[in-house]
Amino acid sequence: MSRPLEIIPLNQLPLLKKGDDLAGIIVSRAKKLGVGIRNRDLVVIGQKAVSKAEGRIIDIRDVSPSVRAIEIAKKTGKSPGFVEIVLRESSKVLRADKDAFIVRTKRGAICLNAGVDKSNVKGDTTYALLPEDPDASARQLMKRINQLTGKQVAVVICDTRSRPFRKGQVEESIGVAGLSPLIDYRGQKDLFGYTLRFKNVALADELASAAELVMGQGRERTPVTIVRGLKRVKFQERASSRSLSVSTAEDLFRDTL
Repeated sequence: MSRPLEIIPLNQLPLLKKGDDLAGIIVSRAKKLGVGIRNRDLVVIGQKAVSKAEGRIIDIRDVSPSVRAIEIAKKTGKSPGFVEIVLRESSKVLRADKDAFIVRTKRGAICLNAGVDKSNVKGDTTYALLPEDPDASARQLMKRINQLTGKQVAVVICDTRSRPFRKGQVEESIGVAGLSPLIDYRGQKDLFGYTLRFKNVALADELASAAELVMGQGRERTPVTIVRGLKRVKFQERASSRSLSVSTAEDLFRDTL
């Protein structure tokens, strides 16, 4: 008999600020709630919590917009300071108009506004940036949790993303540590002996979306979730969210847009 899967929210975390020991706060809150940290726990953390603890908060009043930022601001209707922040976080602008400002980030992700976000950030002119290196952030959090508890865990940092051809947003992983972000079934047999050719499951993204079901990153102050009891996880020392990015040659939708 398969064991049930638990998705455990760690609610009422304190308001985070630069320099906070986020891993220590997670361990302490898990203990106080009576759930603790166990071996093979999967700790899913909202990006905003990580960004705040790392000081990735910026005030656009401190930003001097470039000529390019001013030009794009006119096209998008966004403030020049905001556009300048997005450009600094980007490697390429893919679309800039009144409907959307889509870029490729310096880490290779394609998203709106380079992930620069206003929600849950105090101050009318302050914004949160994505962690500079989400995989490195995940590794540091994983190692710190292991140091505090002696338990083997994996960490997924997640963020809200829009999807082509679909309404609404879902959580996706932007940083991983301690687990393979993919489960590759290609080459295996199905129930009737057919060899699977395409099934390569983005486990880290599925964990991010599952965790979001119980997360509350508004007034609930629940940016962290423990996923417990999932068996089909490959724990491994080396892990990178970059393996989830599709190359141009592999992109099945590249000629449809």
